[in-house]
Amino acid sequence: MRLNKSLKILVTINATIVFVMGMFGPFYAVFVESIGGDISLIGLSWALYAIVAGILMIFFSRLELRVKEQELLLSLGYFLMSAAFLSYAFMDNIPQLIMTQVLLGIAVAVATPVMDSLYTAHTTREEAIAQWGGRDGFSAIASGVAALIAGVLIQGFGYGTIFILMAVIMAFLGIYVWRLPRGAL
Repeated sequence: MRLNKSLKILVTINATIVFVMGMFGPFYAVFVESIGGDISLIGLSWALYAIVAGILMIFFSRLELRVKEQELLLSLGYFLMSAAFLSYAFMDNIPQLIMTQVLLGIAVAVATPVMDSLYTAHTTREEAIAQWGGRDGFSAIASGVAALIAGVLIQGFGYGTIFILMAVIMAFLGIYVWRLPRGAL
């Protein structure tokens, strides 16, 4: 599998995002219970995030086609994710959880179609399967490593620490993408 420079950058960015989300996903239910939620709220709040993200991806993807520098939308999505993770760090009530899930859904809806479009634009017809397989393989590994690390960090330092770390990583990723030369992606 050959990855050109743009694909290498995009694989790294995607693996980083999956790493960050992997620090949270496996522990979401326990977190919601820690702020007073129950199993039905866990389902409701996760469904809200997923449905908001899905509906807005369909809507935003049509608008994003008109944006000249689509990389900046990636950056915006990552900054919004950073804000959502920061909100989790200081969360102590259910209404804040609901608002944060909506914000995370918006962030994912802004960034995901652009990321997929940029990645697709740099794949080659002859190696597309291997190029996508490599991206997804690195992402799966990143998610697994993240769950291992997050379990230890949450046990030792609590959720606040992990959410601040996630927010910082996403803010740096937003800055990184924003400062990349426009032709890099």
